[in-house]
Amino acid sequence: MARIRFKLGDKTKRLSVGALLIYLGIGVLFVCIFWQFSYLMIVKTLDDEDLVAHGQDKFSRSAEMEAERGQITDREGNVLASDMESYRLALITDSDYPNHVTDPEKAAETLAGVIDMEQKDIEARIKEGIEKEQFQVEFGREGRDLSYNQKKTLEESGTAGLVFVPETKRFYPNGDFASHLIGYAEESGGSDELSGQMGLERAYDDVLSGQDGTIDYTQDLWGYIVPNSDTVKPPQGGANMKLTIDSNIQLYLEDSLDTMEEHFEPEELFAVVADAESGEILASGQRPSFNPRTREGFGNSWLNMLYQYSFEPGSTFKVFGLAAAIAEGEYDPDATYESGSYDVNGHTIYDWQKEGWGNITYNQGMQYSSNALMMLLQDKVGEDKMLEYYRKFGFGEPTGSEFPNEPSGVLAWDNELQRKTTAFGQSSTVTPIQMIQGMTAILNGGKMKKPYVVDEITDPDTGEVIHDGKETVVRQVIPKEAADKTQEEINTFVGGSEDHNSQYLLDDYEVAGKSGTAQIIDPEGGGYMDGDYEFLTSFLGYAPEDDPEVIVYYGIKLASKNKSDTWDYGVMHGFNPLMERTLKYLEVEGADDGAGGEAVEVGDYTGQPLSEAEPAAEDTIQTIITGDGEEIVDHYPKNDTLLPYDTFFVKTDGEQLMPDLQGLSMREALMFGEFMGIDVSVEGEGFIQEQSVKPGTPIDEQTSLELTLSSNDPND
Repeated sequence: MARIRFKLGDKTKRLSVGALLIYLGIGVLFVCIFWQFSYLMIVKTLDDEDLVAHGQDKFSRSAEMEAERGQITDREGNVLASDMESYRLALITDSDYPNHVTDPEKAAETLAGVIDMEQKDIEARIKEGIEKEQFQVEFGREGRDLSYNQKKTLEESGTAGLVFVPETKRFYPNGDFASHLIGYAEESGGSDELSGQMGLERAYDDVLSGQDGTIDYTQDLWGYIVPNSDTVKPPQGGANMKLTIDSNIQLYLEDSLDTMEEHFEPEELFAVVADAESGEILASGQRPSFNPRTREGFGNSWLNMLYQYSFEPGSTFKVFGLAAAIAEGEYDPDATYESGSYDVNGHTIYDWQKEGWGNITYNQGMQYSSNALMMLLQDKVGEDKMLEYYRKFGFGEPTGSEFPNEPSGVLAWDNELQRKTTAFGQSSTVTPIQMIQGMTAILNGGKMKKPYVVDEITDPDTGEVIHDGKETVVRQVIPKEAADKTQEEINTFVGGSEDHNSQYLLDDYEVAGKSGTAQIIDPEGGGYMDGDYEFLTSFLGYAPEDDPEVIVYYGIKLASKNKSDTWDYGVMHGFNPLMERTLKYLEVEGADDGAGGEAVEVGDYTGQPLSEAEPAAEDTIQTIITGDGEEIVDHYPKNDTLLPYDTFFVKTDGEQLMPDLQGLSMREALMFGEFMGIDVSVEGEGFIQEQSVKPGTPIDEQTSLELTLSSNDPND
């Protein structure tokens, strides 16, 4: 091989061509490497891939910080819905893992004392996990939603292998409590975030949810966080919502619905309590319902009946036609007409009592709830004008409530028959919230108030009011003079001169309102259902009648048990206790307040001598005693309050004897039957005039008592 000679000073170096090429190659390689690094440092890409981003992806981490969902409270701040941290329990069964279960039997015994699961079932599940070489086992529904105290108890037990996975759950402390109104929120769509699925939880989901936060940081090759590399964006909690609902009144309402459901087993029930002056919804409920905490009853009904239930209201709708006729000067309470039927283009439409009541006054016709009178008044007002009034009262359009997709209802006005039947609440449809809204116009001098259920929404951090629910006048529907005269007429509909609807009379308050019995569309054959007692019964009432503070609208559809009671008593069993308890709770002055006597606090006198029962000695409290002994065995009410002229029921030891019940109201008669556990049937309305079992007769739980009532109080 040829060599190249280099001379350096006095020394001569010989270098072969091959070695030179190797040196040159190494030099070129270093130049290329240097160029490549320089290029990467300047351009920061390789094969169109952003190397900076690639590095960041490899070593950057991001964690989500979940925002707390806003609370929902009642008007007094009592929590109705809130987030709660709970835990999901698991038990590690893999023996290769340091912390694993070592004694399945002892672990099962410990867990059974905390979660709602049998010890043998827990032990079987643990052993199955061990046999199948599973890493861990869970315990289904029973192992979820554990509280902090339950977690702490298990941790302190020293059981090996325990794992607790934190979860955020929506907590509804009151269970079945205005559940369709409040709704519920849960994890959905594979996400860990709560989202509203129904009711206010859904309608205001974006407001209640808030915004999640994040924490971004960098970690090294060994997984350690690089100091000062974290960037935190804190979560923003959801807004808090305060409702107009009063928890105490809501409890009264739920109790009344339970009573009605047990007695009638109906297809549907609804009730709503509203402030007559402001339009605030104080309570609302329905059956069927569900418990948002346990999901019991879930899926039986998706409809929020207060806002989304559209139905033919029946005779309760007549108050609005009456108001229109008074406003137009076409109603004279003393004018007369022939009741019984009315001809509509060759069709005869009858009153509910086909033969009618003869030639009677307009006021008598309203008390009897005459269909013929309503059609006559509509003709006098004029159909176009009457339609205009119905629309002014808010029918045929949504109320603009807090709930989306609120139905407008339908004013059926296409033909003469529809227009005439609308006059007495058939053919056209309404929602309960529309009926409440319309009634506020009559009770507020013609000014219609918009009902609302959201009092205010506030920012959880600043307290700033985001939404302020307040009393709103929708419009002046009728003149004040017409509204006042309409109210005067409605005040005669309960226990008036014709003794109609006297079952709705209360002992301590003057109640007014209008009952309704509406036919129901047959979902299978079309037309109306024609079986016995197949209708929707309702009552739209208010109290006190001269200065209304509360409106209660109560309805029941298709009872399957005690059907005839819906005709004889309407919704009295639900409406009366709800209205009375609400008025007393709100400390509304009653009809007899100030007439002498004070409210009496009742304790528990069980086992004491009769002489020690304080209410028995009060002049304004009527005491009904059964038993010929001197020691009190039971009494009603207990640990409660008796107002002047209430009745105090006492059972003493010894033989039980029938007391004299003459003069008691229907409500008190039914209360007596429930207190004694005997079967009571009632005929008529008003106050007890006759009883089938004479006073002094021995009685027991097999006794059946028949009572005859009259509108005249024999005690007067």
